[in-house]
Amino acid sequence: MIDCKLVQINRVKHSLPIKIKSHTHKYDELTYFISGCGTAKINGKIFNYKAGSFAFQKAGTVHDEYDTEPCDVIWMHFSFKIDGVNLNEGVFFDNDKKLFYALQKLRNLSLEHKKYTPQTIENCIAEIVITAAEQQCESEAFHDKLDWQKILNYIDTNANSQIDFVTLAQKNHYSYDRFRHLFSEHFEMSPYAYLTTQRIEYAKRLLKSSSLNITDIAFDCGFNSSSQFTNIFKKYVGVTPKSYRNRRK
Repeated sequence: MIDCKLVQINRVKHSLPIKIKSHTHKYDELTYFISGCGTAKINGKIFNYKAGSFAFQKAGTVHDEYDTEPCDVIWMHFSFKIDGVNLNEGVFFDNDKKLFYALQKLRNLSLEHKKYTPQTIENCIAEIVITAAEQQCESEAFHDKLDWQKILNYIDTNANSQIDFVTLAQKNHYSYDRFRHLFSEHFEMSPYAYLTTQRIEYAKRLLKSSSLNITDIAFDCGFNSSSQFTNIFKKYVGVTPKSYRNRRK
């Protein structure tokens, strides 16, 4: 049995990064990302999306969207019942653009007013659903696919430099807020706190093994000034850098 109904289908271009707050729909929703990237939260799970991927959520599912760069999308609200075919919620990749071409076909059909268009539209929706189901079988959802070891290695290697975490998050297709949240979940501290601990550990080694003065150590470890270094070091270690060095001696 096939019973498919189209509520609406549109193509929208966001010329600027945009954040769509948590909401629900009365119908199933499929969003195809022609260009751009960002994150989506679907039923409490966080996903990455990028050009060539598509998101699906069922009617009534709470979801949001944050485009970290301008996006071009096709989205549709619909309902379907096809024997033996189900769609999983999440974000998946359209490996060969079959889904994209089917969505373009449906959008063009929705603008026509021919005698047999309703039946043709139903068949086209069935084609989209089946194609999306096939792509889901071939594609892993992008849920929390951050390579944490690679990210930690990058921070460790560049701890004495000024790391731009906003850019780092965007390169991984996350907003900084989402990136910081996931980082904190994994390591029980923020990215900046982790960076600071790495700088403090490096400073300890220099204080024990080198004759560099406090100011030079501060700059070598990525701090902006000796006073900033002293204040942060005392906060984390409990004593000033000078006292720490004297005790080690």
